Amino acid sequence: MLSEFGRSGVTKVAHPFAAFLVRIGVTANGITLTGLILTCAAAVVLFGNGHLVAGAIVIALCTLLDLVDGAVARAGDGGSPYGALVDAVSDRVADGVILASLLWWLVDAHPDDKYALGMLLACLVLSQVVSYSKARADAGGLRTPGGLMERADRLVLILLGAGLEGLGVPWALAVALTVVAVGSLVTVIQRVWGGRADYLGRPDRLGSPSAGDL
Repeated sequence: MLSEFGRSGVTKVAHPFAAFLVRIGVTANGITLTGLILTCAAAVVLFGNGHLVAGAIVIALCTLLDLVDGAVARAGDGGSPYGALVDAVSDRVADGVILASLLWWLVDAHPDDKYALGMLLACLVLSQVVSYSKARADAGGLRTPGGLMERADRLVLILLGAGLEGLGVPWALAVALTVVAVGSLVTVIQRVWGGRADYLGRPDRLGSPSAGDL
């Protein structure tokens, strides 16, 4: 949702800076990989050692690079399939490291909090499925909705929950993880159902619906 409504505004703000970076030879892939390294390092060092407030702030700042790399790509060569691949893979790795670092801390600091651990594992799995469902639909030429919980939404909620947890707000992380897990599940269903509707609505579709279609 945040990605859908905020992308145009961010592009307008970032374009002049992105054009400057292109002129001095900075590449979108270089920004993407730098952001990945910084995000993973911050997650492992800060979240992994229980510095939740500092981790949330630093990771939030690192994710700004994810906004800049797209603007640089558009200001340069307009973007490429390879650049899109690098960006997508980097996002999946960063998401996994952030959640895994929180899991590492939670297992060490609150091993009896089974609910939060369960929600964190659900987020770890479902966040990857959300992204894969879109990628697989695109590969098959199916149109799917963005859905309720895209990457930006998940990151904002997880970082907010972690930061508030670090400030001593009870159940902040567990609540954030629950919202992300449920929202991610809804998004997967939205994308699969949307892809099904697009497929069944095509006049050039061959044959009748199979068991898999239904």
